Amino acid sequence: EVPEEVLIWQDPVPEADYNMIGSRDIKRLKNEIIKSELPSTALVKAAWGAKSEVHEFMLDNGMKVIVKPDRRAPVAVSQVWYKVGSSYEEPGATGLSHVLEHMMFKGTESLGPGEFSRIISALGGQENAFTGQDYTAYFENLSSEHLERALQLEADRMRHLKLDPEHFAKEVEVVKEERRLRTEDQPSGMLREQFQAVAY
Repeated sequence: EVPEEVLIWQDPVPEADYNMIGSRDIKRLKNEIIKSELPSTALVKAAWGAKSEVHEFMLDNGMKVIVKPDRRAPVAVSQVWYKVGSSYEEPGATGLSHVLEHMMFKGTESLGPGEFSRIISALGGQENAFTGQDYTAYFENLSSEHLERALQLEADRMRHLKLDPEHFAKEVEVVKEERRLRTEDQPSGMLREQFQAVAY
């Protein structure tokens, strides 16, 4: 039996059947679907039976590289994680990690502002970034044939980022507004911030 957490529901239960299902019947139904020969079931069985293969190595420049092959679809995910985030900031001068995350999309010596995103989009991909307490991460999801281009773009902004003062000032205001929306206007955001301040 495949554990519940790895089930992928790609073939929907017909609506008429779904309306007749009670919550106590869900587990039985899942097991029946697993026993059937639906296409998604075969995919789940194959994925569950495959061994997780992870390769880890260090480049000469000290960068750790982790590769986890998954050949079920011709898609690649590239992620670059920097071991620095908001917890590295000085009291009274917070938000810098988040502003720098935004600046990574504002151009390099060879690419103009927003060009990184336009290139990834033109290749059929998606990109974004996020900042945590002890990391800042950037990612691209795209066809595996374009992985090398994604890595070239990451290397370019890693080494040749332009920190234009005008763009920097604008991004400071953008981050302030994000803070107002996500923290100051959200009771749960304020609670989380106060909890973190006391805990750390």
